[in-house]
Amino acid sequence: MVRQTGLTGVHAVQALSLGREGVPLRWIDEAHPAPATLCAAAERLTFARSPDDLYPGLRAPVPPDYGAWLSTTLIAAANMGGARLIDARFAVVRDAPDRLVPIQRIPHFDDADPSIFAAVHYLCSPPHRGTAFYRHRATGFERIDGSRVPAWRQALMADARAIGLPPPVYPSGAGPAFELIGAAPLTFNRLVIYPANCLHAGEIGDSWQDDHPRLTITALFQCESALHNATGRVATGGPSRIG
Repeated sequence: MVRQTGLTGVHAVQALSLGREGVPLRWIDEAHPAPATLCAAAERLTFARSPDDLYPGLRAPVPPDYGAWLSTTLIAAANMGGARLIDARFAVVRDAPDRLVPIQRIPHFDDADPSIFAAVHYLCSPPHRGTAFYRHRATGFERIDGSRVPAWRQALMADARAIGLPPPVYPSGAGPAFELIGAAPLTFNRLVIYPANCLHAGEIGDSWQDDHPRLTITALFQCESALHNATGRVATGGPSRIG
């Protein structure tokens, strides 16, 4: 655990390296100076499904100043200068497991471009759970860069033939096709940062039906940073299901 002082105040920053491929994971506790205002803003919004989005729930726009705050925080607390925000939205999981298509029942990546990072801002509390990170057993992949996309697609088809389609449940822990390499536990106002090309999944459990929803802000941003050491230079998009 290290403590750094920046424009956003003093943050507790946890830095981890996961798995065989050294997936860099960071989280910042007590990240936002006024998280209750973000929750209040979310309560006033109308959430809706986003077209062409595999996120199993509803989204809504974040306040206009959130992107500037996120960029400042990434520079001050996570040493990620030059971050360019691509997208940031409130998100609430709402889909029952039996509505999930097979690709939503396994760990996923958000983008194969090694300069793209994902951030998940937890705006709820336990018993909601956080985000888990995985290794694909057959290939050993923990990240899917552009050079690996064809092999990844072939491996998923091979898994379906050898193991069968995944059952209609949210991904949780190790299974026949994936092993767990780490997790970012959920704590209110924790900001979690990781490469968008790593295999991960939200630990949803029963949160989809909770009266107190698993509210998060999910974001994608681009940053040519030393934090990310994945190989591969070809940008090939994956399913957008952050956090």
